[in-house]
Amino acid sequence: MDTPKGDLDASLSVENYNQLVLEGSTVYPYGTTEAYPLMEDTAGNLIDNTAHDYMECSNKGLCDRAKGQCECLPGYDGAACQRASCPSKANSNTPGSGQGLSNVAFKVFTGKTAFNGRAMTIPQVGQCSGHGTCITIEQLAFLDHGNSYDLWDKHSTMGCKCDPGYAGADCSERTCVHGIDPLYIDDTSARVTHTTVRIESSDADALWGEYAIRFWDTSGEDFITKGIPVTGNGIVDGAAKTHCDAVKEAFLELPNRVVPAIECSQDVIDTDKGVEYTLTFVGNPGKLRQIELHEYLDGSRTTVGVSSGTMSMGVHTKVVGESVDYFAQRCEGITVKVLADSSNIDDTWILDNVRPGSLGYLSGPDGPLTASEMKILKKCLGDSDWDPDNNVEVADWDYGVVVENDGVDSHNMIGAHPHAIKVVPIDTDVHYTTHTPGSYHLVWFDEGATGKEFRVANLNSDANDLSEATEMFLYTTKGTVQQMGYGSESRIADNSSGTASSTRIVGFFDKDTNRIYTNYDTSCQNNPDNNHVCVEKGDKLFVVDSCWGKGDLGAGAASPDSIFGGTTLNACADSTVPNKDSGNIYTVSKVYTTVPDENSANSPANEIDITLDATLKRFVNTNVIEVDASFGWQGLHGDPENSNSAGDDSTWSDNTGVVVLFHFTPPQEGTYEYVSECSNRGNCDRESALCKCFSGYTSHDCSVQNILALSEEDKAAAMNKKKTS
Repeated sequence: MDTPKGDLDASLSVENYNQLVLEGSTVYPYGTTEAYPLMEDTAGNLIDNTAHDYMECSNKGLCDRAKGQCECLPGYDGAACQRASCPSKANSNTPGSGQGLSNVAFKVFTGKTAFNGRAMTIPQVGQCSGHGTCITIEQLAFLDHGNSYDLWDKHSTMGCKCDPGYAGADCSERTCVHGIDPLYIDDTSARVTHTTVRIESSDADALWGEYAIRFWDTSGEDFITKGIPVTGNGIVDGAAKTHCDAVKEAFLELPNRVVPAIECSQDVIDTDKGVEYTLTFVGNPGKLRQIELHEYLDGSRTTVGVSSGTMSMGVHTKVVGESVDYFAQRCEGITVKVLADSSNIDDTWILDNVRPGSLGYLSGPDGPLTASEMKILKKCLGDSDWDPDNNVEVADWDYGVVVENDGVDSHNMIGAHPHAIKVVPIDTDVHYTTHTPGSYHLVWFDEGATGKEFRVANLNSDANDLSEATEMFLYTTKGTVQQMGYGSESRIADNSSGTASSTRIVGFFDKDTNRIYTNYDTSCQNNPDNNHVCVEKGDKLFVVDSCWGKGDLGAGAASPDSIFGGTTLNACADSTVPNKDSGNIYTVSKVYTTVPDENSANSPANEIDITLDATLKRFVNTNVIEVDASFGWQGLHGDPENSNSAGDDSTWSDNTGVVVLFHFTPPQEGTYEYVSECSNRGNCDRESALCKCFSGYTSHDCSVQNILALSEEDKAAAMNKKKTS
């Protein structure tokens, strides 16, 4: 524990660390300090780590001289009072303990001694209210996606890890069921989790065995399904059911109706080489942890495999479920369609406007946006960069563009602060199709793309013709998107002169994984000054598939190819190639660096020429961001060669990923938590964990509107009125 001793000489002030008091006293014949201990040795050298030096009873208790044991102050426990107590009603051996008073409620300075100086043997009772585990802050961090906490108090600061269904600092509060606010889905859809599973063999009819699925509900409790049989043709139990039928059955049989309803659609891979299916958790609204596949149902022996060839299993989140809508403002007066900027004949790109970060555009429902529709949309989008002073036009808005020059031509590119939108299919029915997911898009304005000015970085379908696209409502946000960059600037800068293209933060990742390897350390702890915007646990990211161009390092250096990433799409022959489900908001669960291995390059500046020796292939893979869901597409590497044989300029290093990352700062206003306890239409009884619905709402989660339903208060009032009438 920390060691300042307080006002020892009753001077009504705590003296500095280098000012001695109580010299010549019995306890301190040479004096001591009231604040932290003396920070210098006799030679005048600074002594490190003396703020937490060893002290008797950790300075958080008194020593019983008869027994040689410590009696701890309220809030502290352990043989040496070396750790904090977990919350409880009887948590320490002090007056007031065991009498319905918490250690927080017990006042040390009451005019009486806080404790009697004699060690007691009363055991701690009621820690975490009997509904949780008292563990260290280091352990709590590790249980949260394997994060680490390594400060001085990692073994002394304690907290409660509550059991599922309980909450609060002392785990004394029960939680109620979550539901979707019925008033929210009057005119939009709820974004529930869609998860895709792929089980594939290299040979036809080779899959055999069974596996299970681990599922977490919104409270964090996990459940494992029964074994699910798998075959190459997607048919199980003879011809009795499809693989999807077996998966749904396994989920619906979980105890306590933890999954009350679920939808499943499947496709057989090639010719009897496995199955890919997508689960829609319509009965479990809100943000869910991604499911896991279990292929070891018999100890260490696998229970699923192939009779020949190889097998692969993968999971990714197609649609990330959400509880909070950051895009709650509908742009009234317009509807839009999202179109790929490609030929309707063969899907090849129309290169006049297409480049990384600019794959498609927003259209009106019947043709290009009209002048009046463009005015409405500009006004809805508004400011995008926290700076209203640089807004333009009567609409008072930002273009979200940056100009880059390659030494010959200037190009409009996606800027430092593009706009973010959500589009949701229109629905004319009385009751909106509740679980039809919308999609998020990064949008910016290219005044040179006549009729297609509102550019979108990511697509939600293959549609490149109005007749193929879905008409959408458009929603905007007051939140801010920032393209992540690196260097002394505060944001991606204009490069119209062709002299200094800003360095972007780029990454690579594998499909069905949640780990992004970035070219530089993006953490706020290690590198807050060099990142335009650094990343911490809990931050939000857009990671969209926009056929990002190759390259790093050449940015900032004058050359004919000085645009970071270039203007050419990478491994993206036509508009059918980019992933159509990358429009998600991801939450950062962990940011860290790893120790380099044999495949690591030290920095993006390392020049590697694998045309001379293919074994030299290395990538920057030590800077990691983990997010809360796996990707359904591969974030590509560059192409590590510097001989220019492939047309890459020798000033570019391709030993990094190419996917540009975007940081999203949610707004402080204009948001709505539409998935919550009792669906926002009732109060949770913390004793019974039952919802008490408001009048006009019913069901166990208050999610159903009913004009005849009365609240408990209204029922009581009606009964009293009846008795008196």
